[in-house]
Amino acid sequence: MKQGYTENVSLVHDVSDGIVTRLHFEGDTLTVQRSYDAEPHLARARLMRECQDGQSWGEGKHIGHIPPAEYARILALPTSEARKKAVLAFLRLNPAFVGFSRFLKR
Repeated sequence: MKQGYTENVSLVHDVSDGIVTRLHFEGDTLTVQRSYDAEPHLARARLMRECQDGQSWGEGKHIGHIPPAEYARILALPTSEARKKAVLAFLRLNPAFVGFSRFLKR
């Protein structure tokens, strides 16, 4: 007697830190899909821009907000220099996550 599913099945496996993990079983293949809702992170970046609007460069500026899922990828890089470059690249490629508008003018 054959055990298990005979049809394709998808289910939500985990929801933590706003990241949803879905498991897709298709035949004998398992696919793991992770996604997150970026809207709360974009709202935070908008609020940061509003609070810092018109300010000049100085100590303690928050230049942006990186969602935890993206930041986890950056933390996996081997050196601090590589992580710094990845943070700056992420913010330049995704200007909606920038919290200090003057950063984009550099």
